[in-house]
Amino acid sequence: AKRMPGPHMSGGVPPSATAPRPPQPGSGAAPKLDLIKESESKRKKPFAIDLKRMMYGFGDMEQPLPETVEVMDDIVCEFISRLTEQVVVLSERRGKKGKLATEDLLFLVRKHPKMYFRAKELIRMDKEIKKANKISDTIDALGKAPAGGAAQT
Repeated sequence: AKRMPGPHMSGGVPPSATAPRPPQPGSGAAPKLDLIKESESKRKKPFAIDLKRMMYGFGDMEQPLPETVEVMDDIVCEFISRLTEQVVVLSERRGKKGKLATEDLLFLVRKHPKMYFRAKELIRMDKEIKKANKISDTIDALGKAPAGGAAQT
């Protein structure tokens, strides 16, 4: 069986001659459609760095695709926004308009054990950090005070 030369072999048309060419500027071609709103594309991605690290920790590539990180960031932001809206509504029902309470957040996640216990742990750690900072500030203030009323040199 004899092979006939194809377009990729010598004697045929080079692939670059048959490939479609992109429209040149000023050629009257239709402009590229931008399906994402400009405000959305320029929105800061507050969790991007942390999400990249978390994704890698859970088995993704060390440098995941930017599109993947962007989608994950959008999902996280949407989740936080909806949860915050629900906390606001719950706080308003309790008569605490304009004041969010951690108890309201805990109430909302009470049926999700992982979220509930993680939130409780983070609240406990926050209290410990605030207490340690207060003690540290007190120690610093005592160390800077002049001993016996005399000025230090």
